[in-house]
Amino acid sequence: MINKEKNVPDNTIVVVPHFKNDDSYLQILQPLRGEVRRDWFGEGFYYCLPITIGNQYGFAIKSIRDFNIEWSGGEAPAIINITDGSNDRYQSIENVFGHGIVTIQNRFTLRTPPGINLMTIQPPNIFIPAMAAMTGVIESDNLGRDFTFNMKMTVPGKVEVKAGDIIAAFIPVPRYFVEKFDIKHVLEVFDENTMNEEMEEFSRLVHLRRTEDVNKKYNAGRLYFHGLDSKGNKFNDHQGGKIV
Repeated sequence: MINKEKNVPDNTIVVVPHFKNDDSYLQILQPLRGEVRRDWFGEGFYYCLPITIGNQYGFAIKSIRDFNIEWSGGEAPAIINITDGSNDRYQSIENVFGHGIVTIQNRFTLRTPPGINLMTIQPPNIFIPAMAAMTGVIESDNLGRDFTFNMKMTVPGKVEVKAGDIIAAFIPVPRYFVEKFDIKHVLEVFDENTMNEEMEEFSRLVHLRRTEDVNKKYNAGRLYFHGLDSKGNKFNDHQGGKIV
């Protein structure tokens, strides 16, 4: 176990292989930073900044094996058929929970800096029909072993997965960060003048969307994309379209 004198550095996820001289993780892990494009997107998708940024969030998990899954529905287990003849030395694919869930176990441990969890998610805007990645939150600074990635079949039938397909993903999240947030009405936080300013900004943006923007390519005014409000003022902090 990594002790207090050997904390994982900030902004780092350490991979600990389960076998010496094993670099199979290079085939399995794929950082999504800079991976803007999706093969099923039309050009208009890239005019949407939230989607463009979302595409690049986190780290993908890829299958290194060809397999297919059949599920009859309900609590029945997924029937898994490995079709490439490989063994499970580096990545096992199993039925553990029933309910059409497929469990992927990789032969490495992921460790994070103190107070940083890893959250398993659906790969951003990457889909395998009839299957969805399940969400879990792991204290990867504390847990000294691997954890699984689980995919749930959403409808009975058959799914085929090829080696190299992205099947799951994860993002680092500071512990207790999400739990701190509450939802409040604007007047619980700000005065009425502030509320009116917010409503006016919304109204101006809606007007632009319904008038000027309809004559632009993909009906996109792109003010937000370029970090501008309705009056052309720059945002104080703007991430932009590509994460580098």
